[in-house]
Amino acid sequence: MKFLKIITVIIIVLITITVKSQTPNDSIQIKQAALDYIEGWYYKDADRVDKAVHFEFVKRSIHTRDSIDFLGTINKSRMDYITLFHQDREYGLKTQVFILDAMPTIASVKVIFNECIEYLHIAKLNGQWKNVNNLFTVNPDYKRNQ
Repeated sequence: MKFLKIITVIIIVLITITVKSQTPNDSIQIKQAALDYIEGWYYKDADRVDKAVHFEFVKRSIHTRDSIDFLGTINKSRMDYITLFHQDREYGLKTQVFILDAMPTIASVKVIFNECIEYLHIAKLNGQWKNVNNLFTVNPDYKRNQ
């Protein structure tokens, strides 16, 4: 009887782990959504950014003015504009992507590139992984005018 209970618990744990984890293909698609977003912005490729970003996307960062911290917010429409018209960068893009956690329909991803560190929330909607939320800061290792 005790043996049967142990086997039952092991089977339930294995089923739970299998159901909750993402597939290898999901991992590839999650990483690609992050790269399409960052590389699309860098290379001013609006189609690539659009493919990677949900229409309700919001990007935030902390700003300080007059000793008061506040959240700056960029929505999808503003991101489209920034993608097309930001100042060209004088560095070769170097990007690292880390999937911090992933479930069947959501993932948390950390992207480190030359000038920023970005934490992305990526959701699987209608079979596609899309960036829905972003919190970013300046990369402390980045030196302007390198």
